[in-house]
Amino acid sequence: MGEFTTGLLYPRKYEPKVLIALSKTEQPYFHRNVNGDWNAFFLQDEWLETSKTLQFLLQLSKQYVPLLWFHDAEDNGWGFRLFDAGYEVSSATISYSLDVEMAEEEFSRLYPEIDLQEGIGESKDVRQKYEDILDRVVRSELYRREVGKGITRIKPQSFTRIVGPKQVQQLRSLFDLQLLTNVDEETGASLLYDSVDLFKEILGIEEMVWVNYAYLASGGRE
Repeated sequence: MGEFTTGLLYPRKYEPKVLIALSKTEQPYFHRNVNGDWNAFFLQDEWLETSKTLQFLLQLSKQYVPLLWFHDAEDNGWGFRLFDAGYEVSSATISYSLDVEMAEEEFSRLYPEIDLQEGIGESKDVRQKYEDILDRVVRSELYRREVGKGITRIKPQSFTRIVGPKQVQQLRSLFDLQLLTNVDEETGASLLYDSVDLFKEILGIEEMVWVNYAYLASGGRE
């Protein structure tokens, strides 16, 4: 099982406001210092699934406290939601499995008589057919469009209250769809899979790793 991290980050200078708000919430939480610039809190509702959680975050952000919900599931992808001034002002979802899902769907369409899961482990020919399809998928316009759907709500300028102009420009470059989906012809590598580390580096939240509410609630045993 790969890394699973999720939590709400905010600049440390807003700590008093955040601690007051957290003390009034009925939801269990943990609060931690991340580094010299950032703090984070971890709610039991880790995926912000309830309207009560969202209302709490929107109300807190109305007090001029920008809140960055960040998640990183190493095996599946990562993303964020940025709340500020009572609104969700930016968000992104990057999937690591999109290319595989599209390739499997295309394989089933072309070779309906073959069980891919069975054949890929038993037949070199099936494996080659699948790898050729996967290679075409990651270079296709359709794949680029699907990746683009996850970053349509990214607004780098919304980060101006938590990072400087240089970092805002770096975020703008990071989420350029052409760069994000470009595949290195020699190595087959893509910036997509490095994007989470680059995002964390730009914001200065590299320490936000292997931590979530469930992990903290277990005393760090999970």
